[in-house]
Amino acid sequence: MTVNKSIILLFSLFSLSLSADNFVSIKSNKINMRTGPGFHYPVKWIYICKNLPLKVIEEFENWKKVCDIYEDCGWVKSSLLSDKRYVVVKEDTYGYQKQSTDSKLIMKIDKFVVMRIEKCNAKWCLLSSSKRKAWVQKKHIYGAD
Repeated sequence: MTVNKSIILLFSLFSLSLSADNFVSIKSNKINMRTGPGFHYPVKWIYICKNLPLKVIEEFENWKKVCDIYEDCGWVKSSLLSDKRYVVVKEDTYGYQKQSTDSKLIMKIDKFVVMRIEKCNAKWCLLSSSKRKAWVQKKHIYGAD
């Protein structure tokens, strides 16, 4: 019976790593995305934006296969990524005081701005930048499930 439980646990862990459909962010101002999971693979992209969100689609040892807002995918060393949640704005939009476009307008947010996620629900996320917070519709951001 112990063997069966071990096999099921191992299968579950393997399945989770293959479908790790979550977001991470870049820890520093410069990281390399590679064509494969190792330093011997060529650099595909150099990202120079701290906190940029990337979607994890696969994991292998100490590497994560991630995709950016443009669906360019490659491998990044796990230690260069953070579980802190950020989004990037996909198009010029607005932040509201409440979860409604009828509520008070708090700020205009430009395309490509990176903001921290405070919390989300099905259609809205409360985002923060510096000392300001506002609710933004999920359809305007990349980095939230």
